[in-house]
Amino acid sequence: MGDGSLSQDEIDALLKGADEVASPSSLPAMETAPSTGGLSPLERDSLADLINQSMSAVAPSLTAYLGKNVRIFNAYVEVKSANAIRGDFSRPFVQVGMDYTGSIRGKNIVLFSMNDAGVISSLMMGDDTGAPPPELSEAHQSTLQEFVSQMLSSCATQFADRLGGAVGTTAPDISVSKGASDLQIPSSGDLVKVTYNINIENMVNSKFYHVLDVSLASDLVRSASGGMQGGAPAHFAPQQQMPSQAFGSVGVSPVKFPPLGEGLPPGVGPNINLLLDVKLTLTVELGRTTMLVKDILGLGEGSIIELDKLAGEPVDLLVNGKLIARGEVVVIDENFGVRVTDIVSPAERIERVQ
Repeated sequence: MGDGSLSQDEIDALLKGADEVASPSSLPAMETAPSTGGLSPLERDSLADLINQSMSAVAPSLTAYLGKNVRIFNAYVEVKSANAIRGDFSRPFVQVGMDYTGSIRGKNIVLFSMNDAGVISSLMMGDDTGAPPPELSEAHQSTLQEFVSQMLSSCATQFADRLGGAVGTTAPDISVSKGASDLQIPSSGDLVKVTYNINIENMVNSKFYHVLDVSLASDLVRSASGGMQGGAPAHFAPQQQMPSQAFGSVGVSPVKFPPLGEGLPPGVGPNINLLLDVKLTLTVELGRTTMLVKDILGLGEGSIIELDKLAGEPVDLLVNGKLIARGEVVVIDENFGVRVTDIVSPAERIERVQ
């Protein structure tokens, strides 16, 4: 109207428009936490926690293999396309492929930088300096295969305990990836990439990578939840509303506590009884020696290797690469055994295996 007032029809139209704006059906749906490649943010956190726990348990056996303290921590899980992952590995890497079979199935590829692969293989071959070789010989590659096999096989044992079913592994396959085209991953689809921090006693302070199938990652999340309940993961049962769903787009992360004992002053710690069921690797060492790569490659049937111990000297008993006792070799039925002749005190043993 020309006088600036509104007619009844115009007022009704405005009210109708306001009702439509306020109507829930006209509002955009509240966004929940996005699910990438079938793994929600909560599932990715659950997978990262599981892998961190597994690697912490595996570290002592890897320490015994290398003779140096090994720490693998801060697993970071991403779901990315195969092409995006190829772009992440455009420079040379050493890749070791190994499949899981049984209760969980899928492909694993573990990738190390050329330098880190050289350090690990040198330590595996007895070079305490860890100096990487000019090139990875067949012998160096074989030792790196054994390192990855020990790591993934030990993890498989832990997953089997959680799932209540057997988890097997295939033989590891190693190759050098000189670029994205050499990466042994599917040509398309989504994959899970896990990035780890690895520290080897002031020799390596770096990262290595683990690429696996999304389906395998989902199975591992199922193992983290303690198995299946009625065909669905117990940790993600439908009747349990996740915090991210309850609060729309507000991200809610699970609480993460530091490892037990972290930050405690010397001499103060949890009850040792809590640790008595932890499995440690006991190694009996007859002796050691240092050899050149060319001498190792020249070994054959009938070769004799001279060790650094005299005949009749006690053998060493090592836990996590630390000496805890000495003994003499005996024969029990048809098996070798060791009779302990000298051992450190329980307090010293606990201190040495930490």
